[in-house]
Amino acid sequence: MKKHLAIISALSLCFFTSKAQLTYTQITSGLNAVSFEGGDTEFEAGDIDNDGDLDLVSIGDHGSPNVNVTEAGIMVWKNNGSGTSWTLTKIGNLGYGGVALGDVNADGNMDVAMGMHHNYATSGLGSQMMEVALGNGTGSSWTQSSTGLLGNGIWGMFAPDFGDVNNDGLLDIVCTPFSYDDGFRVYKNSNNGSNWISSQAMGTGNIINYTCKLGDFNNDGNIDAMIACQAGSVYKGNGLGTFSSMKTGLPSDWTMKFAIGDMDNNGSKDVAIVSSGAITTYKYVGTSWVTFGNTNLPTANAKNVGLADMDMDGFCDLLAFTSTGITIYKGDGAGNWTANGTIPLTIAYVRGLALADFDHDGYTDIAYFGTASSNNSLKVFLHTVNNPSLNILPDFPKGKECFMPSSVQFIKWQSSVPSGPNATVVIDFSSAGAGGPWTTIATNIPNNGTYQWVLPNISSNNCFLKYTINQSSASQSVIMSNAFGIGNCTTPPPTGINEAENNPEFGIFPNPASSFVSVIASEAKQSFNIYSVLGEKIDSWQLAVGNNTIDISNLKSGIYFCEMKNETLVKTQKLIVVK
Repeated sequence: MKKHLAIISALSLCFFTSKAQLTYTQITSGLNAVSFEGGDTEFEAGDIDNDGDLDLVSIGDHGSPNVNVTEAGIMVWKNNGSGTSWTLTKIGNLGYGGVALGDVNADGNMDVAMGMHHNYATSGLGSQMMEVALGNGTGSSWTQSSTGLLGNGIWGMFAPDFGDVNNDGLLDIVCTPFSYDDGFRVYKNSNNGSNWISSQAMGTGNIINYTCKLGDFNNDGNIDAMIACQAGSVYKGNGLGTFSSMKTGLPSDWTMKFAIGDMDNNGSKDVAIVSSGAITTYKYVGTSWVTFGNTNLPTANAKNVGLADMDMDGFCDLLAFTSTGITIYKGDGAGNWTANGTIPLTIAYVRGLALADFDHDGYTDIAYFGTASSNNSLKVFLHTVNNPSLNILPDFPKGKECFMPSSVQFIKWQSSVPSGPNATVVIDFSSAGAGGPWTTIATNIPNNGTYQWVLPNISSNNCFLKYTINQSSASQSVIMSNAFGIGNCTTPPPTGINEAENNPEFGIFPNPASSFVSVIASEAKQSFNIYSVLGEKIDSWQLAVGNNTIDISNLKSGIYFCEMKNETLVKTQKLIVVK
């Protein structure tokens, strides 16, 4: 891994590139401690025991609990620190389903939300269709805290997710149903997880694949939801805890798998969908979804899809799970995908998936749960790397996001750490630009890639985070390259390079960029021009309505001015090119 450092306007921007094909090593130690059946489930990665290492959590598939197999309860596979060996702990007697991880009672320990098909227990864990298990930081002891959540009398629930749907600084729960009639459910957190209040329940049509994910798709500061079902499919949050459909432009009837992630670094979440064996990517523009860019992606035989920055270069990559294996497609932020590594594997079904850095080398690893024929098995594939250097890279927010004051968000980062003592992380916050002043919001926290942060009650579109990673006497710091907004969400946040620019802007993504940029035109007869800092026109394009990919591979590193104009309006924005 090579580190490239560009200093522009006193702001350090760290870029990491991986020119070689990504390669992976399969890990088996400890992963076969229980046997599974052949149904669906969810796996989530999180630091359950606060040791800085990412563990795996599930409540199992169709055979749980102990139906012709040995899986049962809340199962935690604890990471030995390098991802090469795993130790299983299982607690409880509850039905199979999905899980989500977060701290609902603000005690600093990871809790588990569960949606399950059966409630086998008569009391305590496993006695309700939806539950929250409060953790004590060990991963081996859980306390039920499910007052107000769905009890019984239905077929069941399945895939929950945590998010602050009403922007009050507490994690709420959404959950997809197990069957047609049970409905998409929303529960608001009351009194730090000791009570849950039903906010919404709505029909969803046929349930095909049990998946539910939260993210802000239109960058209005409110959490939206996406579920794998027939009706609705994507729901827009209003910031009060209720949702309405926002599916225009997406396939009308999905038998699908999906993943969400910010593919163009513009602050809003995008989606990749498997439909009829093909993978298509979409972004939300205005009031509709439009295709983002699908160059080289599979058009048949796809079983599942994942989105994550696999090579620590700051761009979202795509994982395609097909009948013959897992292929990683490197993204450039402009909708172009290039195959950059393959894991040969016979895949009939992908039942669960978790993407995380289990060995602290800075590269995202793969936890895969699925089958080639009948029963499922759990597999971990670690990225193969030698002698990583100490580095840290912001993952969320990256810049240009909009957040509501006093809401809770998951700060995420990627880091690479040489062998030796565990690293710790310090996170500082500025609401006045990349130059500070800075306020420390997290001190010497475990280097597990996630910090749950309640945002301040302010209004600013010039917010930055600074990350510092420490290991023994070594230290590395990085400041986000683009600002994000809190409260002030009507004006796009300025870039860190161009904080003082007052010209009206339009969207160029990514920015900085190296080979391609994406520009969205909302109407016909718009032109796009690039000028040097001396005012010389370098190139010009006529834009089509929707997403346009612009080739800038001929440009040298430096600062350029971009212009988008029609008959009545001219908008300009700076573009930074880094080779």
